[in-house]
Parts: sequence; C-alpha cells; structure tokens
Amino acid sequence: MAIGFWRLGALALAIVLPGFALAQAAHGTHPDFSGLYFPALGPGMRTQTPSQLPYNDAAKKLLADYQKHFTLDDDPGRYCIWPGMPRAVWGAPFTVEIQQRPQDLSIYWEGYGMYRKIYMADHNPPKQLVPSAMGHSVAHWEGDTLVVETDNLKPYPYMTRMATSSAAHVVERLHLEERAAANGQPAKYLVDELVVTDPKVYTEPVKIKATLQLRTDLSLIEYTCTDTLWDDYLTQRGLTLPDLDELPGGKE
Repeated sequence: MAIGFWRLGALALAIVLPGFALAQAAHGTHPDFSGLYFPALGPGMRTQTPSQLPYNDAAKKLLADYQKHFTLDDDPGRYCIWPGMPRAVWGAPFTVEIQQRPQDLSIYWEGYGMYRKIYMADHNPPKQLVPSAMGHSVAHWEGDTLVVETDNLKPYPYMTRMATSSAAHVVERLHLEERAAANGQPAKYLVDELVVTDPKVYTEPVKIKATLQLRTDLSLIEYTCTDTLWDDYLTQRGLTLPDLDELPGGKE
C-alpha cells in the first residue's frame, strides 16, 4: 500500500542577516506568530544533536528487536498514526498554519490533519486528563522568545522514528527572524529550538532546531491518508461505491 504523503515545494535557500528582526513593537506587545508557513530547506534549517539518537542500553535492545521484526510496511505513517510531539515539529513538507491569541496558540498541520494547542501560563490553562500524541503544552514569554514546556505525552514506541516514553519532557524556544532569500528579498522565519529529555529511552537530551518560512502564497489543502485505507478495505470486501457523478443532471 502506497500513500502519497509527501508534498514537495520549492523554497529559496536563505542567508542569515545580521541581527534579529520582528522584535517587540514599540508599545511592548509580543511577536505574532500567526500565518501560513512551510518547512524551510537548506543548510542549518533543520538540525539534530546528537545526530544519532542516544539510546540507553535497554532501549538499544528494543531497537534491535524492532529492526528484526518490523519493516517499512509497518511504519505508523502508512496507517495515519499521528507522529505527535516532538516528531511533528516542522519536519515533513506540509503547510502549517498558526493562529495566535493572548491565551493560546493553535497549530494546524496539513499532514495527517494534526492539531496542537499551546496554552499561555498566565491565562489559567486547563489541565489535561489523558496523555495524547501532542501532549499538554504551556508557554510563557521571555522577551521575544516563546518558551513552551510539553509533557503528558502518550508513548510512541516506533523505534526508528524517535521513540518516546510517557516520561518524555519537551522544552521549546520559538522566535521570529528575518532573512534575505536567494532573490535578495526579505523573508520571515519561525525558528523552534527544541530539547527532548526522556530518561527511559535516551542517555542525554536530544536537541533539534527546525525552521519554518512564512508563505503567504500557500493554503491548507485536504489531506487524504485515510482514503487509501478505506479503498483497501473496500477492495478486500469486493465492494464498489456508486459513481454519483455519472448521474444525469447538474451543471454542464
């Protein structure tokens, strides 16, 4: 079963300009991250330290067993399983929309139809009752940087996809930058510096830097991962859906 879940886009390579743009406005408000973005391409746009995941001895045994029994056909993405945090952060080439309000940020991924809520600590954030793929995220401002702490994540046991246990804790620092694109025109970027700590799985924190480029020319489109699963089910049952477009009438 093949699912076309990579949507490739052409992005200009960017050159870092001196200094930080998009600082707080003169009246003291915080930066607004709202907008449509696309993962930025090019050297340094996405990095991971250490480059090889630092599994502890117990996790290495699980990794060896996983690699012995699981293949690419068993990848959770083929069955519409959300990657969740921290894997979802600006990795796959899908449009991302951010809506920012004083009390929270809402993030929508075109890929997998994922959704994340980040609550502001000074606006009485709700408690999370059960673990989830995105976890429970609470944030505060440090100058122009939004610091987000995420916990209450449900385990993600897929050992070749940055596995995390329920003990995982994620700290992010998000800020806006302005850079010159290859065409010389200024472009805006959202940079996420993320640290994953999971003592059940890793011997040290894993640091990730991932970058989005603001793209006013894009829009969110419908993601149809589950359509393929449904089509496979119908084929197994020997069923064919009626073709309503073959009915007479309607616009010519």
